[in-house]
Amino acid sequence: MSNFGRRTWDREEYAEQARSGYDDRSLKATLTPIELQALKSKYTNYDHLIKGSLKDLNKRKLTANTESLSSFKRGKKFGFYCDICNLTFKDTLQYIDHLNHKVHAIKFENLFDEPLIIDIRDNDDVPQEEFELCYHNLIKDFVEVRSMETQSKRKRLLDTDVEKAKKVATKPSIESESKVSQMMGFSNFATSKK
Repeated sequence: MSNFGRRTWDREEYAEQARSGYDDRSLKATLTPIELQALKSKYTNYDHLIKGSLKDLNKRKLTANTESLSSFKRGKKFGFYCDICNLTFKDTLQYIDHLNHKVHAIKFENLFDEPLIIDIRDNDDVPQEEFELCYHNLIKDFVEVRSMETQSKRKRLLDTDVEKAKKVATKPSIESESKVSQMMGFSNFATSKK
């Protein structure tokens, strides 16, 4: 300790911590190969990951005000938990931001010895045939969806036109009205006083 109560740098202590390894290596040592594979599949399938995180969406838990000051906490608490980094996040936006962050990707790579993002090829390396096939499939899907939407709109318009025609047909026509009252839209020119 220095004279002012601050801690001084101890190079040997930090060198020992660096030699001992990180948390991800200890996590790798504590998990069985089956658990390790389950953890890997959890973080490579984002749809499954978000569905699993949202299963407790409507559950409520009272927390102390001191817990809600920061955006994440170390360890497993109520919220969205990252097993690899041992962090809990308060909302999905922060959780997804963490999953896309470089720190999470580095810990994943250290733990599984492979990159988190599998398809890292450059767009110039994509064969022309594969690109055209994907492009045509996207256009085909888009046209199918749009044609279904336009058919449903046409059907709704026809239904409303038929209903309007039925209303007009069921309206009793008053033959006794004069041409002027029909043109002006009045039912009659009589006074309401008696």
